[in-house]
Order: sequence, then structure tokens, then C-alpha cells
Amino acid sequence: MMAEKRKQPNRRKSTDFFGLVFIWMNIAACAGLIAAILIFHRAKPEFETVFDRFYNLQLRRYWDQNYVRFLVDVLGTGTLINAAGLLLSRYRGRRSTDHRNLVLFLTILYSLLFVLSKTLL
Repeated sequence: MMAEKRKQPNRRKSTDFFGLVFIWMNIAACAGLIAAILIFHRAKPEFETVFDRFYNLQLRRYWDQNYVRFLVDVLGTGTLINAAGLLLSRYRGRRSTDHRNLVLFLTILYSLLFVLSKTLL
């Protein structure tokens, strides 16, 4: 009798381990960028309105350095994660039609620009 032929799974249609890693890196990059925006909102000086002047409310007119340090740390960590993802993507992609991680590239660009602007100013 003929041996039964084992059916191999079609790996081209499934997501492998590195594919899942890239998906989670993209999710972490977007979540980190949203967290950085929220931290930035807390760190910036308070905006004075007509009501604040009328009621003589005391507003913080300086950057909160605790939040700024935390923001730089979050963006630095995000930059390292994004750089690792881009390096993995560079060595994993074999064909010219392979997916490029545009989200990782954009978030590393935004993170680097912000960190450089805060450290140089």
C-alpha cells in the first residue's frame, strides 16, 4: 500500500515567530508614541486664559523637569526598540517585495528628533 502523504502546512500564508515580533514591535511603537504625547502634555507649561487672569490663578510657567526626564527616557527606550526592529527587519527581508516596517521607521524618526531637540536646547 502507498504510504499516506502527510500534508505540510502552507507556511507562506501563516505568520511566523518573527512576524509576530514585528507586529508587537509596531504596537509597542505606537503605544509608546501615544504615551510620549500624553507625557509631553503633562510636562509643558500651563496655558494662561482670560479666566485665569480674572481669578488670579497661579499657573506653572515652566517645564516640569520630572516629566521631561521621564519623557526622554520613554522616547530613548522607544528608539532602542525601534532600532532593534529595523535591524531585525533588515536581516530578515530576503525579497524586494517583503514588507518594510514604515511605522517603526517613522516612530524612531519622531523619537530621535524629540530627544535631540530636548538635549540640544
